[in-house]
Amino acid sequence: MIDLAARFARLAAEHEHRRSAAHDRVVHWDWYTWPGLDPRPLHFERDLLRPGRRLDARPPLNQSVLRIGFDAEGRVAVTDEHSGFLRGRRTSETFTHHDGDVVESAHFDNGGRPVFLHEYRFVDGLMRSADMVTRHGHERETYEYTDGRVTRVEISHNGRPRARLAAEHDADGLVRIVEAAHLRKPAEVRYERPPAGFDLAVACRTIEDALVAAIPPTVARLPLDGAADCVALSYFLAETLNIVVHAATADERAALAATYDADAAWSAEDFEANTPVDTDIDGIRMVRQELALRNADDPGSGTELARRLLCAVAARLNHRDWSDTLPVTDDFVVYPVDLELEYLHQNLTDCVPPARLAHLRERLRLGGTTVD
Repeated sequence: MIDLAARFARLAAEHEHRRSAAHDRVVHWDWYTWPGLDPRPLHFERDLLRPGRRLDARPPLNQSVLRIGFDAEGRVAVTDEHSGFLRGRRTSETFTHHDGDVVESAHFDNGGRPVFLHEYRFVDGLMRSADMVTRHGHERETYEYTDGRVTRVEISHNGRPRARLAAEHDADGLVRIVEAAHLRKPAEVRYERPPAGFDLAVACRTIEDALVAAIPPTVARLPLDGAADCVALSYFLAETLNIVVHAATADERAALAATYDADAAWSAEDFEANTPVDTDIDGIRMVRQELALRNADDPGSGTELARRLLCAVAARLNHRDWSDTLPVTDDFVVYPVDLELEYLHQNLTDCVPPARLAHLRERLRLGGTTVD
């Protein structure tokens, strides 16, 4: 381990040499979707990711993508990451060297600064250990197998046990992954194969019904100084289905619009009254898992399905009589909104009728208020 840490310390001086040697081994290049390829057992499954898929050609520059170079034996030699946010600019490079049963992978940012160094050791074609060093320390994983399938992963950080993953299989493949932490935390299911007949669309409708029922009593607990002009269902990543409800008065929203712009009147993070929604709902873990496993670049991605689910919740709540919950203005509206406001206008279009939405936008632009 000391040897690997010492090698990491030398990486900056070796960047150009490693780059040249890795590129010399490449015999063909392919474009892949994020997160690309990784040899570590259960690497993707434990974090609810799917390996990247090969593309026939480079996608538009606004799509993040990986360019992977393969050697004559079909092994990964170079992985370049290109950012869609930076119009296709390369943001990192990884150089992988194969030496018998030992594989070393060095990752650099686009300035040639080292980010990590990984060393994988194989026995009889199966990875038995992965040592990973960064400037913040060392993580080690060891793998145990039964009939050629990984059944246990022991994880340590800086020499101290951190977690253990137990994987169950049957004749059809992976059944579940359970993580047992070493800090007296309860065991957590990281992945579980959906039961026979599982239908994600049906499961999403069940979650939708549960959220429609849970949100009004949550809103009723908000400490709002006056009639509510709106309730925002705020989220960071839609597919996690973690929601915080925010509410604001008409005066609060008008002040935000006057100080910043009309979009600020919809920005939930700027509203003072807020509280999380209890999402301890039967079946929600499986729905979250299957939404996460929908690749972001595929039609019907998990992000899009979850966004539509939240819009459907808001649309139903907009037809609700709120008089038994809290005082509201004549223009009261419920809508979902992401923290960055990236999907704000699409969400509003999907959960508020066009004529009403046009009225709300004009009212906010002019700074008017109406209270019931």
